[in-house]
Amino acid sequence: MNQNNQPAAINHHTSKSTITHRPSTIHLWHFPPAWFLVAVLFAFTALGCFPRSADDRRYFIVDATREVKPTAVRPGATLRLRRFEVDAAFASRQLVYRIDEFRYESDYFSQFLVAPGVMIMTETRDWLEDSGLFVRVSATAGRLVAAYTLDANVKALYADFRNREAPVAVVEIRFLLVDGTGAQEEVLLSETYHATAPIAARTAEAVVAGLSRSLETILSRLEADLRKKFEV
Repeated sequence: MNQNNQPAAINHHTSKSTITHRPSTIHLWHFPPAWFLVAVLFAFTALGCFPRSADDRRYFIVDATREVKPTAVRPGATLRLRRFEVDAAFASRQLVYRIDEFRYESDYFSQFLVAPGVMIMTETRDWLEDSGLFVRVSATAGRLVAAYTLDANVKALYADFRNREAPVAVVEIRFLLVDGTGAQEEVLLSETYHATAPIAARTAEAVVAGLSRSLETILSRLEADLRKKFEV
């Protein structure tokens, strides 16, 4: 009540809340320049940081090539290549690298096109077929009744990187030649051949080239010994 005994007036005006509208802020990412992205991509590729897929695999064949083909052919002699086995450590199609005295590594991304035993049998067949020592050389189990049979055991087929300054390609094969012309089979030759060749670079191509040179050396020695046996 006021002094005039009148009721106090009620203020019906309610206070209004003040709402401040701030503009939305959009955070823009500042992308690095293109040259920086290219540099990072190159670095990752060079360091091998990106995972490799099965599509990255490369395939090789050991190729033993003779420089000169003999002109004379020994008449009547036939040869059949029978069993070419490979020790389990080197039977895989993957290239094998020897790292130290007891440690070997296989290369999943660098492989022989065919199994090592088949590959070396084929190279041996072609080499002896061109030697002139036999009128015919067969690497299949067909109907050919051959005068001689040749078995082989590949005991080593790898790249030796123990000496990092002078790596070598190592091949070792044991050959067994049997004469089947008599009443009983007779072993004419039982010999193990070991050969090494320099590896020019730390690449799969250079490893296969070295293995090819080593195989050439072994097949040349085998041919020379067969000539002595046959006196030609």
